[in-house]
Amino acid sequence: MTRAEFELLRNLPDKRIVADIVFQQSKATSPNLAFENVPVENALGLEVLLNGTFKPGLPSVTYNFHIKSAGGPVCRVCVNGTTHGNAGRTHKHDLRHESDPRNNLPTAAPRPDLENKTAREVWATLMAQANIQHTGTFTDPE
Repeated sequence: MTRAEFELLRNLPDKRIVADIVFQQSKATSPNLAFENVPVENALGLEVLLNGTFKPGLPSVTYNFHIKSAGGPVCRVCVNGTTHGNAGRTHKHDLRHESDPRNNLPTAAPRPDLENKTAREVWATLMAQANIQHTGTFTDPE
């Protein structure tokens, strides 16, 4: 996937998530809470899936969009997570080069507008900025 294709998908109107978003604990993620493989419907017919992780000890939240045909993630928002160079602990990774999905999106840009936001507030901002309508419910992990 190229940067232009990523931007086309990001800016595409009428994307939709119909699933309920519920962060749950599992043996694989304990003590963190997560949801996995939530489909994002889109007019391009791409298989876009969304995962999320909430780390209650910090607290931090991460939302990660991936596309199987692209070879991995294409966009990830991390709030109060691991520091990434000059991008700090609250940042966004997105596709810049075709190899980025295979390299786990190495470039991060600061997102100070998301600092100190709850998982729900980050979700609402992300849905609005990515033109995604969420018709399911969102259960706060906090």
